[in-house]
Amino acid sequence: MLKKIPTYLISLIPLGLVAGPFVAETIFLFLSIYFIFKISKKEIYYFKNKFFIFFLIFCFYISLRSIFTEQLYISLKSSLFYFRFAFYTLAIIYFLKQDSKALNTNYIFYKYIFLFVITDSLLQAFTGVDLFGLEPNSGNLMRISGPFGDKFVLGSFIQKVLPIFIYFVFKKREVINKILYFDYIIIIFSFVIIYRSGDRAALGLILFYSFLFFLVCKELRKKMLIVFGIFIIFSTLLSIQNPNISKRVFIDTIGQFEGKYYKDLLEESSDGTKQNLLLFSFHHQAHFTTAYNMFLSKPLFGHGLKMFRFKCMDFIENKNHAAYGCSTHPHNTYIQLLAETGIFGFLIIISLFLVIGIKLIKKIFVKNLIFRSSDCLIIAIFINLWPLIPTGNFFNNWLSMLYFLPVAFYLFETKKLEKIN
Repeated sequence: MLKKIPTYLISLIPLGLVAGPFVAETIFLFLSIYFIFKISKKEIYYFKNKFFIFFLIFCFYISLRSIFTEQLYISLKSSLFYFRFAFYTLAIIYFLKQDSKALNTNYIFYKYIFLFVITDSLLQAFTGVDLFGLEPNSGNLMRISGPFGDKFVLGSFIQKVLPIFIYFVFKKREVINKILYFDYIIIIFSFVIIYRSGDRAALGLILFYSFLFFLVCKELRKKMLIVFGIFIIFSTLLSIQNPNISKRVFIDTIGQFEGKYYKDLLEESSDGTKQNLLLFSFHHQAHFTTAYNMFLSKPLFGHGLKMFRFKCMDFIENKNHAAYGCSTHPHNTYIQLLAETGIFGFLIIISLFLVIGIKLIKKIFVKNLIFRSSDCLIIAIFINLWPLIPTGNFFNNWLSMLYFLPVAFYLFETKKLEKIN
């Protein structure tokens, strides 16, 4: 029974992320400490894999850069603590290898966690409150937050965790030779909840994930089209129930790109010209411009972790629009990396994105490569690193846990494949 505890804890990580960063962080911390005590001298090879070395180089670089920032304590603390995600990842790989039934246990737990989140969110969509009596911080119920209360991260959470569940579904398929109808239902309603959450970035990314999955998994294309068709039907019904959803997802999005909601601001541009198109919105574009100006002032090494929030006012183009171009982070991973870690930090992460992209291209265009369950994860990692989308803070604890979770399962799966080969 004690041997199963790490497996159960790994299975509960998504629920911990729903409960809050502290719960998930506690689970990860226990797994990491237990991993350090359990690992033997013969298993030291865990620390010699390419992922650990790559991550070590990145953490060493950002820590070294943080020593020379104006906010030494804040920047250095963030850099040093970021290193813990390497241990989190290795711990998950280690404990998955210790339990032959770990993936099936995760599959069962994930299934019921998704069932809980979907039920809770649908209840809030139709009644205004969820199972715990929580209301979304949105007056006209244009958006729902489910069990996340006043934080609109429901769509982002499902978008990042669903590919891991799909991976478990395909692992199950290898055993029973089919996908259960109940799993299809969970996947369909997960898409519906992302749409109903009003999280446009999450919706765009999960649709992009589906498109890449469609290209890679040729054998299931007909069933995927059926799943997508059912999703469209349910989404249409929800839009009829609350027209504000489709307004936000489609009309407002187009309006933001065209600058319709920022006419006064756009007319006040310093050079006297008026833009017709924006990068996502005026809010995002102002942040991108501020971060880019920060990068230009220190292009090689950047300003250090978490320095955007302290220095953005010095680089904002129009001080009258400070609320639009200055906050805690610039809302895009790669622009944040340029501003805070410079070209060197940027190149480390973009190189990882390109390597994964090459793997995907091979999967799509090389005919003799068969579909594997691990492909669900490689697509997810690629999507998480996709540059052309508004994002949260790259170094945020909650988001980082979501980023590293598919990495852990992917590395575990590839290690298994290496042994088979």
